[in-house]
Amino acid sequence: MGLLRRIAGLVVAVVVFCGLVAVPAAAATAFKVLQMNLCNSGIAGCYQDGRAVDEAVTMIQRRLPDVVSVNEVCLSDLSRLTAAVGATAEYQFAFVRNRSTNSDYQCTAGRGAYGSGIIVKEGITTSGHGTYAAQDGGNEIRAWACALSAVRGFTACTTHLSTTGTTALAQCKELVPTKVLSYDPTASPTTRHVVVGDLNLKYSPGSTTNAQNCVPSGWFRKGDGDVQHVIARTLTFVSTGEYAMYRTDHPAFVVNYTF
Repeated sequence: MGLLRRIAGLVVAVVVFCGLVAVPAAAATAFKVLQMNLCNSGIAGCYQDGRAVDEAVTMIQRRLPDVVSVNEVCLSDLSRLTAAVGATAEYQFAFVRNRSTNSDYQCTAGRGAYGSGIIVKEGITTSGHGTYAAQDGGNEIRAWACALSAVRGFTACTTHLSTTGTTALAQCKELVPTKVLSYDPTASPTTRHVVVGDLNLKYSPGSTTNAQNCVPSGWFRKGDGDVQHVIARTLTFVSTGEYAMYRTDHPAFVVNYTF
C-alpha cells in the first residue's frame, strides 16, 4: 500500500507539473512608431513639389506602424497619409501660427495650413493641439498635438520644435510630461505614452541643450542620431531603424516596442 501511495503521489505531481508547464505565457504585443519630416511647406529649399508625401505613403505601407508622426506637412496631406495607415486610423493636426499675420501658417499653392500631424492606427477618442508659451523670435509659432487612442488607451503626441536650442528645450519641457499626461484620463503611472517629432535637439551629453535634458524620470528616449526622437513611458524597447528618404532632407525613423 505504501508503494501504491508513493506511485499515486508521483502521478499527481507529474500531472500538476505538466499542467503548469502547458499554460503559455501571454505573448508581448508589438507596437511600432514611425517619425518623418517631409519638408512639404513649399518654402524651404528641401521641398520637392509634394513628392515627399508619395514617398511617405510608401514608407507607411512597408513599415506598418501603429503611430505615425509627420512634421512640415500641409493639412491637405493628412487624408492620404492617414488612409495609408489603415481604415480605422485618425489624426490630429498641430497648427503652426504665423506671427506676422496672427493666423495659421500656410503652405504654398493653396495647400492649406502648415504644421505637424499625429496619426493613430486604431483611431482616436479625444485629442487636442496648441502652441507653446516659449517661442523664439522667428515668424513660426511652434505647436504640438496629442491624441488618446480609441482602443488601448495610450497617448501619442507630435511636435516640431524651435531651431533655437534653448527655446526648443523649454518647449519640450512644456510638452513632456504635463501636456502629454493631460490626455491620460486614468492618471495612471502604467499608461503608455509616446512623444514623437523633430525636436531640433541632439543627444549631446554635457550640453545645456542636450535632448536628454527633456526626458523626465520614468521616461526614456530613442533618437536617430540627429534631431528626430521618441520619448516614451511604460513600453519595452526592442529596436530602432532608419530608412533613407529621397524627397526630403530627413530619414524615416522607426522605434519598435512591445507591451
